[in-house]
Amino acid sequence: MSQSASSASPDIQFTPVQKFCAEVSYAADVFWWHIDALMEVTDTSIPEVEKLDSHSERSSTLKNAMATLSEGSVNKIGKAFEEYDALSKEGSEDGPNFMEIMWNGIKGEPWGPAFMSRLHETLQRPPRLPIFLQSTMVSLVSNFEVLFSSLVADYYEITPQALEAASRDKGKEFSLRELKEMDTLSDAIDIAIGRRVDELMFGSFTDWKKFFSGKMNLDFEDYAINWDSLQEIFQRRHVIVHNGGRVSLRYLRNVAPQYAADVKVGDALRIDQKYVEQAADELLAFGFLLSMAMGIKLAKQELLHFNSRLHTFTYRNLVRKRYRVVEKCANFGEKISAGMDDDLTYRVNKWIAKKGLGDETVDPEIRDWDTVALDSRYKLAKHCLLGQEAEAMEILESLYASGDLGFEDIIEWPLLQPLRGTPAYTALTRRMEVPEGWHLSEKIFFENPKSGTLHLQKCPMVGNDFKRKTIDQIDRESASLCKRCNPLAG
Repeated sequence: MSQSASSASPDIQFTPVQKFCAEVSYAADVFWWHIDALMEVTDTSIPEVEKLDSHSERSSTLKNAMATLSEGSVNKIGKAFEEYDALSKEGSEDGPNFMEIMWNGIKGEPWGPAFMSRLHETLQRPPRLPIFLQSTMVSLVSNFEVLFSSLVADYYEITPQALEAASRDKGKEFSLRELKEMDTLSDAIDIAIGRRVDELMFGSFTDWKKFFSGKMNLDFEDYAINWDSLQEIFQRRHVIVHNGGRVSLRYLRNVAPQYAADVKVGDALRIDQKYVEQAADELLAFGFLLSMAMGIKLAKQELLHFNSRLHTFTYRNLVRKRYRVVEKCANFGEKISAGMDDDLTYRVNKWIAKKGLGDETVDPEIRDWDTVALDSRYKLAKHCLLGQEAEAMEILESLYASGDLGFEDIIEWPLLQPLRGTPAYTALTRRMEVPEGWHLSEKIFFENPKSGTLHLQKCPMVGNDFKRKTIDQIDRESASLCKRCNPLAG
């Protein structure tokens, strides 16, 4: 189930707490967008990379190499293949040496050395897919590191006393030369924060865990889908970058027993598409929830803001069928819910995720859920989750007629998946029309010429000199957004 979200840019001038909330939310959102983009590129690229590793692609490479040769030259190459096949069928103990047979057949030809080099390169070329997946893994973890460094900087900015304590422990913070080069106290603070961040980033994942636990009483394990799996992801990234993807003693010492059981030092750690997808889910949930937990911890008065951000994140991942992410977020959300609607929304989304993962053990709990006194949306949720199509469609028709559910809800809401394809649902969608302005390309914003902040037309802060902008003309990641009207919300 979806709830509206607030959004703000770190460039807008707020109180220190508001600025902190905006910066943490923005860092978490950018991390989310980047992981989404990386996985979209990965999903699209894998079939093309697999083609490069196929036998047909290697055959095509050799055909291209022979394209400029005469018929007689091609026949010589063909005879070498025939000789190899014949010797292979004899089943000798050592087996024929293909490269030796080929070289003996063409070494007297002017084109022989060049063809031999091309053949060797084609046959010895390492598979491209493992390299691609390893690079994707490094990029996934690197995106988390960017988020983490932002959160650490935000921590020091909102808690200056922590920076002062760290400075006392460190002793002399700046040299006289450095002080002379600074224009303001703000410059000194920025440099000091940057140094703290750099020092921590050079530490281990364990050091990062200790920092959040010691400074904010936030335990990393609370925000991981699977703590052992998350730790292994960071250790695997380390061996990819520093040990060529092969098991090291450090890896064996720092991963859970189930990951170390079947490998030894020097073994290659294989990565497939499923592993990368699971790693993306682990990092995405962990990074976003850690951000929300830190925001709530250091700005308790902004609980509603972070709760709203979590609702949006949970729903969008439900749409993408990232059920493990949704289940973890819903469990966390139930602990921070600010009211009954919050709690019920998280509960319904958790049930959808569990059923999406094939877990039918939630059915008794859903059947026992008393929705008599609840809003019609929750009655609809219960019927959909239990597969009661007729009852669900009756409520859905009513909610659409009253305007409580709109076009986007009906075509996108994952809760309604059991109804899609049924005659009654199809009949409803045939009566629906795309609402005016629903497409993002049609959405119009108004930009403050002085601050660059974007507003919706209805926003009371819009002036006559504001410039019209379409969604295609703005950068969603760097845009400065009005907090009051939330121009990119929804």
